[in-house]
Amino acid sequence: MSSDVKMSNPFNPSFGKRPTHFYGRQEITRTIIDAADVTNANSPWRTTLITGIRGSGKTALLSDIKYHLDNKDIISLYIVPNEAMLDDILSQLYRQLPKSALSAVPELKNISVNLGVSVELEKDKKRPHFTESFSHQIMELIDIHMKQNNHVVFLVDEAQKHTEEMRIFISVYQKLIMREYSVSMVLAGLPAVVSDILNDDVLSFLRRAKQVELENVEAIIVEHEFMKIFTTKESKLTEEVIQKAAAGTFGYPYLIQLVGYYLWEKMCGNDNITSIDDVFITSKTELFRNVHKLIYADLSNRDREFVFAMSDDENSSLIADIGVRMQKEKNFLSLYRNRLISAGIIKPAGHGVLQFCYPYMREFLQMKKQEEFSGF
Repeated sequence: MSSDVKMSNPFNPSFGKRPTHFYGRQEITRTIIDAADVTNANSPWRTTLITGIRGSGKTALLSDIKYHLDNKDIISLYIVPNEAMLDDILSQLYRQLPKSALSAVPELKNISVNLGVSVELEKDKKRPHFTESFSHQIMELIDIHMKQNNHVVFLVDEAQKHTEEMRIFISVYQKLIMREYSVSMVLAGLPAVVSDILNDDVLSFLRRAKQVELENVEAIIVEHEFMKIFTTKESKLTEEVIQKAAAGTFGYPYLIQLVGYYLWEKMCGNDNITSIDDVFITSKTELFRNVHKLIYADLSNRDREFVFAMSDDENSSLIADIGVRMQKEKNFLSLYRNRLISAGIIKPAGHGVLQFCYPYMREFLQMKKQEEFSGF
């Protein structure tokens, strides 16, 4: 690689941004995009739930789906659940109307168009109060979009459980489906959150939605992609180094981007590369700070005791060994085992065997144990 011209780094470890290179997710994107086509009105993929642990690429996947939808001139709304989400949905629908259709917009009330900016469309003071409801207003806006032959896709990121705004939106979405509006929804969230949504009696219709669990990318795919990117005539990386880098990601999407990013930066440097230890030190430092610490902070004291007991094992842990270390009975162990599995922190790996879902979790927990033991 020329010393005076530095090519743009093809990896992007920033949360929420669409990476240049996706790994093992192309088929999911293609299926959801196809479902949004007007010829696929009966596709079961028009309502899709995506679950995955932190760093599994949920937001990046939604960003990729939106990118492709926008390129096909399909109306897509990126939605982050919060107290203002209903106004935000109406705002996005309004902003994406063509100018030629604005005259058809009815006299809606208080549609938030941008941060702190509100458009008052209240010419008729005598309109019934029910026209101020979210259900009524979204239907009027989508009616106009449908007259323009527009399909609307709701992309809900980091879904939150049991918020009133989420319940209202999903309930209205069900009504839109029943009335055969041209709409789709892709909802992404952590496993425990999506599980709670599915178990909400008000939102039970979502149990019939397509469900996709984002798992780690297969090792052979990561190695193949790393080889394509890093094997160039200007590269200072040996095949062995590239293979070691790919294997060290364990197929975890966030770590793929971290390791790829810092390996690229190192390759663009002036030194010959014989070791990538510093690449992994830097990558794991960010992984621990941006993922593992957040997970650890959410754990109860008993949860922490359980995962600390697991961290004594090199790879997998026997539930019987965990019980001996914690000096707890089977019922107690089952309770916290199920809690941690539901939270997406550990997973079954055979009868009576458990593993961590996150790479290098054992190493992180050993560090935390050392800190607590040392009084830091």
